[in-house]
Amino acid sequence: MKTSRTENPQASGISSREIITRCIEFREPPRIGLHFLTDPVGGKTWDETDFAFASYATDPKYLPQPGVMEWVTEWGDTRQTINTALGEAVRFPLGDGWHLLDSYQFPDFSTLWRYAGMREDVARAHAAGKYVYASIPSYMLQLIDLRGIENWFMDNADCQDELAVVLDQITRIRLAMIGHYAAAGVDGVITWDDMGTNANPFVSPATFRSLYFPRYKQTIDALHNRGMHFIHHCCGQVRSYMDMFVEAGCDVLQLDQPELMGIDWLGENYGGRIAFWNPVDIQKTVTSGDLDAIEEEAHHLVWKLGNYGGGFMVKAYQQPESIGMTEAQAQRQYEAFKRYANYPLIPYVTGATRPADGVTPGENCL
Repeated sequence: MKTSRTENPQASGISSREIITRCIEFREPPRIGLHFLTDPVGGKTWDETDFAFASYATDPKYLPQPGVMEWVTEWGDTRQTINTALGEAVRFPLGDGWHLLDSYQFPDFSTLWRYAGMREDVARAHAAGKYVYASIPSYMLQLIDLRGIENWFMDNADCQDELAVVLDQITRIRLAMIGHYAAAGVDGVITWDDMGTNANPFVSPATFRSLYFPRYKQTIDALHNRGMHFIHHCCGQVRSYMDMFVEAGCDVLQLDQPELMGIDWLGENYGGRIAFWNPVDIQKTVTSGDLDAIEEEAHHLVWKLGNYGGGFMVKAYQQPESIGMTEAQAQRQYEAFKRYANYPLIPYVTGATRPADGVTPGENCL
């Protein structure tokens, strides 16, 4: 474990981009990475972030319009929403049978208009010192949106050849996007691909290994060949996939429920092998309403996952009010992560919800 004090990054001119890169690559960052920019909580925002997000363009006719609660995406699934732009797929372009794949048109992500201005956007973010990431389509969740979840579960047992055809098309799209992102100077990409329930992964480790892993690794290899990082958002109990994530070269695992697999278990088995980008657990800890529990878990995360010459960054949950997070809870999370941000890390002791050395919020951070 690393215990030597690192120079103050403000004094040495170390940018957010460099700090994040060092966190991901376990190269002695001066502090953990920070991302508190979210939707407002009670009208309040915490705008501090080391990151900037760059996005490809979507054809405007496929974007949800204000006040419209149902729309069709570029992938052909129909989504419904109550109060977010994410929505939920309710009708599926391949849902009535695999015969529809013969006439299905995958969206084209190779066209230049999607990336017009991205180079300039990335350059501006880099000039501001930010680490820039962009998104690529998921595998499991995209297939669920195309087929519907019931069909997709059965497909993994009975229709793997058809799934492979779609996965290869998604991979082709991902590789095209990565090429454009690399040309624009993007630092890394994220995919939002939940892969399990609270109890189990969606598909067996053997199915993941044979069907998803080769394409997952192909994506990561393409990124690494261009000097970029792979960030995987994943909800679910996927302990049985973790070794494969590491084997494929996944750089960062973004978990909104780190307690689901266990912070200690993650640190003991994967600390120093994969970096983590997490908030306090949105299901267990935030919903408890216990401010001291938020403080303790923030410290626990930093110590257990970040004490490897890097390896931990905080990503506050993007829609905090959707999980009932209050302003007081969001503020306590912010103060706690800031309190324990700098290296050398303040040792974590179970049950010590307030710092014993009298450190006040922000004192141990920039």
